[in-house]
Amino acid sequence: MKNWLVAGLALALGIAVSAALLIFGNPARDEIEVYAVAHDVSAGAALTQDALRLVAVTLPDGASSLFQKGASDMRGTRAAHDLIAGQLLQRADVLVVSASVDVRLVFIPVKDAPPATAGSKIDLLVISGTSDHPAVVPFALGVDVRGVVPGGFIVAVTSRQAPAFVYAAEVMMLVAVIATPGAPPGNEEPVCAPDQALAVASQP
Repeated sequence: MKNWLVAGLALALGIAVSAALLIFGNPARDEIEVYAVAHDVSAGAALTQDALRLVAVTLPDGASSLFQKGASDMRGTRAAHDLIAGQLLQRADVLVVSASVDVRLVFIPVKDAPPATAGSKIDLLVISGTSDHPAVVPFALGVDVRGVVPGGFIVAVTSRQAPAFVYAAEVMMLVAVIATPGAPPGNEEPVCAPDQALAVASQP
């Protein structure tokens, strides 16, 4: 009886070890299915079912920025910028329905612009005044960048804002300040004199 009990325990242990080896030895156990772009999609276009496909990927650090299989918050979304076939669809790549109803893309020329990518946020400042008394004044803060092109950016604004941005692009001297990912909204203030610039620059 004792021998049968020992044999039974050994058999059960062997089955458990084999199962563990099968699970942990299987490279597919860390794979998840996420959405990728099936073909090139233009900025503002609806992300229909035929524009996406599921792919299996291994992401040890998680996939919070990606859309996994069955994601319910993809319904009615549109491309936030031009998407390339094969790229994994990230949340920064889409616009929700409420945000995509009234969007206009405007080219903003910026000389010596700092590096940015589609999805970045920029603060646009205006250099105004005279050569003797120049001033730097905020024009628009937290503007969505949809594309980076030679000589400037393609930004997304509402139809109501579009004329102001077109005017600024044609008439004003704009400078772009790029916000780092996750940075809080900008709080730039006008600077109109050297002593004011020194005072502001010394603030944390």
